[in-house]
Amino acid sequence: MQIPFTKLQDQYQECKPQIDSAIQRILDTSEFITGPTAEKFEQVWSQHVDAESCASVGNGTFALTLALLACGVKPGHQVITTPHTFISTAEAIKVIGAEPVFVDIDEYYHIDVNQIENKITQLTKAILFVDLYGQTPDVDKLKKIAKKHNLYLIEDAAQSTGAEYKTKRVGNLVDLTCFSFNPVKNLGAIGDAGAVTGKQELIDRVKMFRDHGRKTKYNYEAVGFNARIDCLQAAVLLEKVNIYLDWNQQKRQRAEIYNQHLNAGTPLTRPDCLHSYYVYVMQVPNRDGFVEYMKDLGVGTNIHYKTPINVHQPYHPYQPCLRAEWVCDQIVSLPCYHSLTESEQSYIIEHTNKWLKQHS
Repeated sequence: MQIPFTKLQDQYQECKPQIDSAIQRILDTSEFITGPTAEKFEQVWSQHVDAESCASVGNGTFALTLALLACGVKPGHQVITTPHTFISTAEAIKVIGAEPVFVDIDEYYHIDVNQIENKITQLTKAILFVDLYGQTPDVDKLKKIAKKHNLYLIEDAAQSTGAEYKTKRVGNLVDLTCFSFNPVKNLGAIGDAGAVTGKQELIDRVKMFRDHGRKTKYNYEAVGFNARIDCLQAAVLLEKVNIYLDWNQQKRQRAEIYNQHLNAGTPLTRPDCLHSYYVYVMQVPNRDGFVEYMKDLGVGTNIHYKTPINVHQPYHPYQPCLRAEWVCDQIVSLPCYHSLTESEQSYIIEHTNKWLKQHS
């Protein structure tokens, strides 16, 4: 049996007529960058997440970078974040001249909220937390810390599109929320795309920085970026936003089957969160051996992530985060897409449990 880690083609086939029509409309109108389609997506997405406003951008990394700039993060400032995430979280901090301050993770793989205050200094400007794998950390505690120390709170929601915290959809929980619509995300474009949602005043600044630092055509107020979404991506997202929550629910069903039938190593889920399961991550003994074992059986796997950011040379001097460093040697991601069949999942569970039994 051959089971890939992901099957993006299945998403396309389910809404092919709508996507093809949207692409053709953009080609027919030559509405490639900015314009009514991008503006419509911003309106739809802000309503979808119940946010004051939305700025569409070129990708999730730009979303993070522009959110930091909008919050006034400058060279010499510090931003508290997690080492256990994709590199762009910390990269966005470094690229504007600030320094990431890493806080180790908790049992949910999130930033350990209880360790944050020990890392706050006079240089700290913001907390950038990550909804790793598709669920939020304790947002209420984060908001209390941010308010106490007068810090901006920015959410990296690249992996939690459609997730909820205490029945409230991610996108309007904190000052600014950053989304990625990379093709592999739960709501994916056909290329890179992203968005920032939040308070109107801050979103206005995001829009300025995404367009070369200008608010009007000939008035440049800051050094910015060329970070606008292209309308082809916005058009596709407008079609897929109508169906992706159904895909999320199907992913949750498959994750629950894993939780029920895998014999060890299953992830913890927060009771006050609705998980989006961007990926299903478990812990296995001899992880690298397991990856090869599953490959030989025709099953694709992935690792999110193999090395924590604090270990990588560009982010030195080294800041120890021992739990994250240990976890990154154990974790593996199993196929968990919405179209994964019952027989395919049973095959994965059977052989994963065999490995767990042999290596327990």
